[in-house]
Amino acid sequence: MHSTDDEDRVAYLGGAALEPQPRVTPPPAIVKPPPRAGFPPAPPRAETPPEAALRPVTPPPALSLGETLRPVTPMSPHGTWLQGVPVPAPSSVMRGLVPGQTVAQRYRVERWLGAGGSSTVYEATDLRQDVRVALKVLAVPHADDALVARFRQEVEHARALEHVNILRVFDAGVDGERHFLTVELLDGVDLRQRLLERRATLAEALRWLTHATVALEHAHGRGVLHRDVKPANLFITRTGVLKLMDFGLAKSTHVMGTTAQGAVLGTPEYMAPEQVTGNPAVSPATDLYALGVVAYELFTGQLPFRHPEPVPLMFLHVQERPVPPRTLRPDLPEPFERVVLKLLEKRPEDRYRTATELRSALARLWPRALQGPAPTLAAPAPPRASLRTPDPGGHTG
Repeated sequence: MHSTDDEDRVAYLGGAALEPQPRVTPPPAIVKPPPRAGFPPAPPRAETPPEAALRPVTPPPALSLGETLRPVTPMSPHGTWLQGVPVPAPSSVMRGLVPGQTVAQRYRVERWLGAGGSSTVYEATDLRQDVRVALKVLAVPHADDALVARFRQEVEHARALEHVNILRVFDAGVDGERHFLTVELLDGVDLRQRLLERRATLAEALRWLTHATVALEHAHGRGVLHRDVKPANLFITRTGVLKLMDFGLAKSTHVMGTTAQGAVLGTPEYMAPEQVTGNPAVSPATDLYALGVVAYELFTGQLPFRHPEPVPLMFLHVQERPVPPRTLRPDLPEPFERVVLKLLEKRPEDRYRTATELRSALARLWPRALQGPAPTLAAPAPPRASLRTPDPGGHTG
């Protein structure tokens, strides 16, 4: 494979096919002595022919909802593929924060909330404003400059993106060796957890997709591409509002890029073909493709493509067509399937041109989402005599 760079010197996997290797004549077979008495002979070792590496990648069979949503791709706990290798898990060298501890003489830690690939999140009180916030601490001690810059640029992106469907980021700072962010404290669960609990109704799925689309419409209108849209970055509050989170991998016309040359950005299950190959450059249609994968999950309970290794998985997005959603869920209305398949088109120009256009398409689905399941028609009852006479309006009396 070769790599190509965009204007921010981001390199992507993709391009040339593998060259076939010349067949090497194997050495003469070595005659081994017979096995010792009482020991069974060792089974013969299967050899993979060289041309097997050149065959197109084929997806494995469909799995159940629980199996589909279980992480199988080797990557960071946060689920993001960076620079061709998983982000290292948080190191235990730096001790975690404890309740009552103060960060930057301003944020008092209340309790631990969770941990991702490179950060730990706590509930904290902003002593200056007297409000509760989420304190996100970079958990890698002595982190390199690029990782710290990517962590801090979330604030720069968020300052241009004040919107009800986008997580608010308040502050960034350093306390000793700890780099931290403070963001609004949310009550609810992310969409990944919700998908593990149960399948969404059509109305729920359509509402969440609409909220995510509106968030992307706002971001794209201000020159920001998210580049990592996935259920783990879509948070559903207890009041039913969806919030788009984590702009650490975002690309913006306002913020200097921090991506190293040769890096691959995104999560393999949700990467658009151009995000894998680098041609054409990423665009708003890239985020819409990822949202199409999310929509596929919401409506079918499965991912469109799966593979145990990240690179073949990414190339399934480039090479293969997804199984139509109605094949997996026959009761799904056909207009819903059309929207999903249009979002998952391989060429960006074949998808919706903008998030605004997608929002209009989703709005046209509401009558079908609010319509209940088709009633079951009972067998007609045999006619019987009646003493009641139908009135002219069709009623009996």
